[in-house]
Amino acid sequence: METQTSGFAEVGLNRAKELKTRIAVAVFLTLACFFIVGGYEPFIWLAVVIVGQALDWFTFKPLRMNPEQVVSRVRKIACITIVTLNAFVYTSIAAVLWAEGGEAGRIFATLIICGALLHSTLHAARSTALLAASTLPMCLYLIGLPIASWVYLKMEAATSAVILIGSLVYLAHLAIIIRRSYEFTDQLVRANDEAQDQKTRAESASQTKSDFLATVTHEIRTPMNAVMASAILLRRTKLTKAQSEHVDMLNDAVDTLLALLNDVLDMSKIEAGKMTVERVDFAVIDELQAAVRIWDPRASDKNLSLRFEASSDFPTAIKGDPLRIRQILFNLISNAVKFTEAGSIDVSACTSLDAKGRKVMVLEVTDTGCGISATTLSRLFAEFEQGNQMIARKKGGTGLGLAISRRLAELMDGSLDVRSSEGEGSVFTVTLPYELADSQNAQDEAEDVELDMRPLRILVAEDHPTNQKIVSLFLSTMGWSLAMANDGVEALEMAGLEEFDAILMDMQMPNMDGLEATRRLRATTGYTQTVPIIALTANAMDHHRAAFMEAGADAFVPKPLDPNVLIQTILTFAKASMADVTQSTTQTTEPAHAPTLSAPAWQLDQNLA
Repeated sequence: METQTSGFAEVGLNRAKELKTRIAVAVFLTLACFFIVGGYEPFIWLAVVIVGQALDWFTFKPLRMNPEQVVSRVRKIACITIVTLNAFVYTSIAAVLWAEGGEAGRIFATLIICGALLHSTLHAARSTALLAASTLPMCLYLIGLPIASWVYLKMEAATSAVILIGSLVYLAHLAIIIRRSYEFTDQLVRANDEAQDQKTRAESASQTKSDFLATVTHEIRTPMNAVMASAILLRRTKLTKAQSEHVDMLNDAVDTLLALLNDVLDMSKIEAGKMTVERVDFAVIDELQAAVRIWDPRASDKNLSLRFEASSDFPTAIKGDPLRIRQILFNLISNAVKFTEAGSIDVSACTSLDAKGRKVMVLEVTDTGCGISATTLSRLFAEFEQGNQMIARKKGGTGLGLAISRRLAELMDGSLDVRSSEGEGSVFTVTLPYELADSQNAQDEAEDVELDMRPLRILVAEDHPTNQKIVSLFLSTMGWSLAMANDGVEALEMAGLEEFDAILMDMQMPNMDGLEATRRLRATTGYTQTVPIIALTANAMDHHRAAFMEAGADAFVPKPLDPNVLIQTILTFAKASMADVTQSTTQTTEPAHAPTLSAPAWQLDQNLA
């Protein structure tokens, strides 16, 4: 049970809620007593009851206003006293009915007392003292009236004895109910406390898990940035056939590790209910073709025919999440390429209406691979499951791709299903509801805007010398001029001395981190309020991205850096910035959510080929 202090407050709240009910019952009893007994006494009783209930209201008012306060001894005595007096007064009408109402009056009086006892038991059980104060007067009436009738009203002893025994049996049952109620309340409180403890532990474990994942991803991505950059730069040099194969092997290893990392992060976010999907206008055909195009080299290496076809009525621009739709299709094509040794892989896109009458796009990936047995189909979309374990060991992977894809489809109010027979290939079908884009802006944005670009001046805020060198090497091919800042303080100073076309900002730096530096840049007057700020960081979880966007960043490129994505991101925002300057009469509308322009980790080696 809770403490007596909290019990007083809870009883006070219950009594306040039931005040109207008690007054209404008192009015009914007054009228009933008047018709049975007559006279003006019932109306005097009603007036006294109303006064008593008013005193009860004001006595408990401080406890209702602040239920958590420690109840003083004086307040406890006042509450117990008023409850006792009200119990005596409220039940006293039963004595009038018993004495002057004849047999009907005695039956009615007994029912009144029994009902009042039950009501008090239910609403005062949270405080033992108040329960006793409200029920003891009623018990005295229930036991005392038969005895008084035998002594003073000359009621037959047998009749009085029967009524008395019945009253005692009722009180015994009521006592059992009260005891059981206390036991049940104790169990309920313990269960609630245990559930609260488990919730707290679960939240703590979830936070610990999130912190661990954030640390691990940051620590893995930082050195992998150097490894991947080295592989990219090596590919640009003249290599022997053996050296080229070594670079390919290095890229494959980085790609595999990043795929594992991103799969675990995605599943962790989905399980925690933190995975969200965007709803923006985008060129859907371009996204689907991009997902297919990434796998062209792998399919060609296996002599597989990889084809994409969209129906004539398939929309060019829709509302949705381009990244997640492309991720689903990417995973399905990856699965098809992995398990198909000969033949073809066909990707089709068409529109239809679902059972609810909604417009849906239907994406199908059909392969001529090994197929899936009925036993394996039943657990195909389970986390960390890969069907045939012997084949899985040969093909590799986390066993999360299909599970993530189905969960993503469901997040978008769609579905992912499969039809397959062992040895006859498979057909994976994605069904997603969609709405047409408001305009052709999404299609227009997919096309490059031709601007007369001058060489750009870029400020790079990055404390790690290796990462500085990587960015410098990546951007050197563009003929751009770079200025390096070792922390946020230097970045602010340098941005105040000259104008830059874009600022690349790391999140974790000494003296002043990227978040604070971004906020201060946006808070100053001048070009820094609008200059493109692009976050470069190994902290790739959603809350990190949200923090940067809230601070004022325009885009987010995670490490390991893909030079193609980095350059394209800079070009996109630099062009937009220049367009704003050269076309001052044109007002642009900023998207509701700043984009994350990054190739998913599972694309990297294909983009670099």
